[in-house]
Amino acid sequence: MKYRVLAIDMDGTLLDESREISRENINAIQEYRNLGGHVIVCSGRSPLSTRWLAEYIGLSEPIIAYNGAVIQNYDGEIRSTLHFKQNDLKRLAAYCEENGLYLQLYEGDQLIVSERNNRNEHWIEHNILALEQSGASKERCDYYRSQCAVQHTESLSTYLDKNKPNISKAAIFAEREKTMKCAGDLHEERLGIHISSSLNYANLEISPENGTKEYALRKVVEELGFTLSEAAAIGDNYNDLGMLKAAGLGIAMGNAPEEVKEAANLSTQTNDEAGVAFAIQNYILK
Repeated sequence: MKYRVLAIDMDGTLLDESREISRENINAIQEYRNLGGHVIVCSGRSPLSTRWLAEYIGLSEPIIAYNGAVIQNYDGEIRSTLHFKQNDLKRLAAYCEENGLYLQLYEGDQLIVSERNNRNEHWIEHNILALEQSGASKERCDYYRSQCAVQHTESLSTYLDKNKPNISKAAIFAEREKTMKCAGDLHEERLGIHISSSLNYANLEISPENGTKEYALRKVVEELGFTLSEAAAIGDNYNDLGMLKAAGLGIAMGNAPEEVKEAANLSTQTNDEAGVAFAIQNYILK
């Protein structure tokens, strides 16, 4: 088998638009694993969210969460975690407050916000997906949800000064024009951060320096005893660009933006057409 490791993004890739995972995708993943392949869930989602999906699929490999800032074992043991420097966080929070931008901070499996809105009202349910149509256990889903929390505060800047939390991811949600300007402004600030997007720049996903899927995938692949040339990666958005370019085979989803497709070696079907299964069966196992 040429590609011994397969990294798979979650939203827009492994999950369909209903945030369910098809039986076709699961069967193809297990067929690949039964032949000796290793599957790495590689997502911008939280540690518990990624672990819950990996458990449901039946994976036992390491898991990459928060776009590479967290690497964990399938049992939840944290292998490595990256955090923002406090000064970088303060400057980020101050910028968002000055420009009226909504900012979310992620500490472990806790979301920290300064306002209540539709982005965080049902965050726990959106973070730990029910997977009802996929046939997941409600009891296990509730178990994972019970370990998540949303922390509301009057001011993120004040909260950071007082608590000095270990934040592994931040996210800004706004119109595309505002997020594009924000990305440029933050780049000029020369902070120790990495900026990408999982929603075609309807959001910005901000990670600590080296908190990228490419960086984390390289670490996991080497720990498994392989090289990136022996790894394939499947993704659908800008936060997947690095790993698609770095892997020996980068596969873009059919629903990916054109820039992402152009960066990949191949394209597969959309996430609503079990594009992961198609890629495994037609590009990786052949």
